Amino acid sequence: MGLKGLFNSATQLVLFIFSRDSREPGNLPKSGVSILNMPHNRKRLLTVLRTFYDDDRRLQWLLYVLLPICYVLLLTVSTGDHGYSTLEQTFNDMLSHLLRGQFNVDPRIIGIEGFLRDGRVYSYFGIWCALLRLPLWMVGRMNVDVTRWSCLAAVSLAAVAKVRTVVLIRRRSLRNALSDWAIVLMLAYIALGGSEIGYLKVSLYQEVVFWAAAFGAIFVYFAIKGLLSGNFTTGTLSYMGLCAGLAVLDRVSTGIGLTVALVLLLVVLALQSSQDAAAQRRPMLWRLGHALTQRRFLIPLGILAVFIAATAAVNYFRWGNPTTFADFRLYLGNRIYPGRLVHLERYGAFNLRRIPLGILYYFFPAWVLHGSGGHLLFEQMRSRLIDVFELPPSSFLLTDLLPLCFIAFLPMAIRRRHAASRTAVTQCAAIAAGLLVPCLLMLTAIYMSYRYRMEFYPEIDFLAFLGLYLTVSDKALLMTFGRFRKWIAAATAVSILASFAALAMYRVSAFGPSQEFLRNGVLNYYSHPIGSWISHLLGPGTAFHLVRALWLTFRRL
Repeated sequence: MGLKGLFNSATQLVLFIFSRDSREPGNLPKSGVSILNMPHNRKRLLTVLRTFYDDDRRLQWLLYVLLPICYVLLLTVSTGDHGYSTLEQTFNDMLSHLLRGQFNVDPRIIGIEGFLRDGRVYSYFGIWCALLRLPLWMVGRMNVDVTRWSCLAAVSLAAVAKVRTVVLIRRRSLRNALSDWAIVLMLAYIALGGSEIGYLKVSLYQEVVFWAAAFGAIFVYFAIKGLLSGNFTTGTLSYMGLCAGLAVLDRVSTGIGLTVALVLLLVVLALQSSQDAAAQRRPMLWRLGHALTQRRFLIPLGILAVFIAATAAVNYFRWGNPTTFADFRLYLGNRIYPGRLVHLERYGAFNLRRIPLGILYYFFPAWVLHGSGGHLLFEQMRSRLIDVFELPPSSFLLTDLLPLCFIAFLPMAIRRRHAASRTAVTQCAAIAAGLLVPCLLMLTAIYMSYRYRMEFYPEIDFLAFLGLYLTVSDKALLMTFGRFRKWIAAATAVSILASFAALAMYRVSAFGPSQEFLRNGVLNYYSHPIGSWISHLLGPGTAFHLVRALWLTFRRL
């Protein structure tokens, strides 16, 4: 069939499945677009599709098979040349050194991404992705680049965790047309938008972030599972501790967020477990310490402590300090960023003064536009406080509009909750507060990059899943959802289209400082390479048919 035909067929099928008319057997879309060229077999196809959708197990396995196929195709066609021909061998080389008891890397492989300390070059990347290469060492193939397959495994794992979360929510929902529609929209967003689509570019940098996001997605799954069941078991908390520990070993900013979320949750659970009259007479610290000695809390804390200790040991042998994760004064790439040392000296690696710039970068990307004087907007402020705004421009208000819609239902749901729900609300607040930490770190960082947006997804996903659950399990909120279903469906379409647009821009964007690339304007930078890539990938008419099919589907809602 070819990639173009496969994309066309998949697009038409997905749009048809997600349209309201597909709920009634024999009711066909009126768009005039053929569905996989099946003129005599449509009713049977609808029956099969509904069978898959109505059965949780079949639906999950269908998505588990289809989504990795989609991701591997997009990873194949969205691989760009970032200029570092040997960089993808960094984790292979890191593992080779670790197996010899060494913590440095080959400077010829890591290039300017290394850190020179005491005559040796080190990497600041966590060792998790290096440990993933152990099978290569076992079979004597340490020269093989598996970056693409590692990225695929991570993004597929994250998608599986999110699909399972939605299915978990569906089992506790009101089973009617409106709740089914809300569930379908979220599944469409997970499958065709958000963090599963917009970042599918093969690179060493992206691999690390993909795995951090995967651990975050699994952590959120177990958090939602504990909240919905009303019982955070030892097993649930242990898996959350494992995810937090692995995230620390992979990418510390994500790991800190998951760790803080878990610790705050454990504190809340410990205090809530000592509510009897005798315990209430004791000081709060005594009650907290006594509760935390229980097996339910000791096991997840012990698992987390093992990974934190391993990370601290790596930090010590790299930097001479177990609490140092990178020393950018030693960074070999500082020659590309002449202002970095000044920024570090004046404001540090993270500073609250950068929050306005962070909000601008991640939500309102006007920084790519030129002002009346010919200079980029906010360039003076940017050059004073941070190193780089990295391309491409993007906004959560476009790529993730659907989850933001469900998050908007949270305040209404909380106001409707009775005193009996305060226990769960406190637990939710503890988790959300911890997951907010990576977001704040990215908003205050000295370097702002498109891939760093993935640090926001554990928080966005957690709050969106809560909003989805509270919506589909409450009749009054479902009625409110029903009144706005056209707009929420439109938000889903915007999220999907914006995610693919962001992927197209990410595919052709160069890493590093954006000022030189934007000298002749953002449209001039992107128009030709994106047009050529899309034309090569899909053919000139596919985009038109995709937009037309989405519009016709929206009209039938």
